[in-house]
Amino acid sequence: MNRPKEIPGVVRVQNEGLFNSLFSDPGPSAGGGSPTSMSQQDIAARYRKRQAKIHEIEEAMERSMVREKRFLQHKDKVNRQMKEHSRKVKEKVSEIAMKKEENFRVLRNDITQGHVLAAEIGDWLVNHETSQRAKVKKQYDTWNSTVYDRINDQIHDSLNAKSYKEIHREKLKHYNKFLEVTNAKGSVFRDIIIESEYDPLLPNRENSIRVKTEVLKDPIKRSVQRTLEEQGLSKSVVHPRETLDVLEWATGKIEATPHGFFAKMMKEGRTANPKKSKTQQSRVSSCLDQYNIARGTAVLNKEFPAGKRTKHPPKKRVDPIFGVGE
Repeated sequence: MNRPKEIPGVVRVQNEGLFNSLFSDPGPSAGGGSPTSMSQQDIAARYRKRQAKIHEIEEAMERSMVREKRFLQHKDKVNRQMKEHSRKVKEKVSEIAMKKEENFRVLRNDITQGHVLAAEIGDWLVNHETSQRAKVKKQYDTWNSTVYDRINDQIHDSLNAKSYKEIHREKLKHYNKFLEVTNAKGSVFRDIIIESEYDPLLPNRENSIRVKTEVLKDPIKRSVQRTLEEQGLSKSVVHPRETLDVLEWATGKIEATPHGFFAKMMKEGRTANPKKSKTQQSRVSSCLDQYNIARGTAVLNKEFPAGKRTKHPPKKRVDPIFGVGE
């Protein structure tokens, strides 16, 4: 936009009448239509108005240019901010994608390692189960050969020593005795045994087969046998903890045992000495009267005796000149 030319400060006028007519309002004059002349003050006032108007136009143009410049600067700033924001968004999206990819790789590695660990644990469990089965089978075979077979062979030898007829004869004998007792009493209860009349367990005691096991290396009791050997106890008998016999639990019997004496002592407790201590007895030598009480120096000295005076040993005087004590 082109700025208007400045008006020069000095103007040379050739025709003063025409110059004045330029600044005067057209209209009929009082003398017959000729333009009236203007004073020098009116011309200066009109000139100042034109200058003020020109100045306002220039200020408006400057403000317009400033606004346009600020608009361009703001537009440039907004464009830069949008570009920076777009760049940051792209970087953020790329960073998030990289983090997701890294997290996916970590999780996939964890799953892969978990599969490897599960396979290793499965192999270990299979091997452990196989070894346990082999150990149990070996222990069972050892127990069969060292314990069961030795006892079973002796039992077979004892049974084979008797004939079938002899065993059948023993069975008939005991069955005949059972029938005789049943016919005589009418009924026999197997859970109530009266040995003087009929003992149904007698055949088991008389005809039971006993074998000598001597010392058996039982693999099931290996730790117990080693403990007994170290303690120097019996090789095959384990002594249980001593307990009170059930037959001594009845009232009238348990009181005579150490358990009964201890229970009695804990129930009754220790009896206190019936004699009272002299310090617990309160005695009043004279009658107390709240109005007539003893007064005087003697009573006060008896109630609050005077304290003992502390006597310090006399100090020896030392001569300040010769340093010798007197």
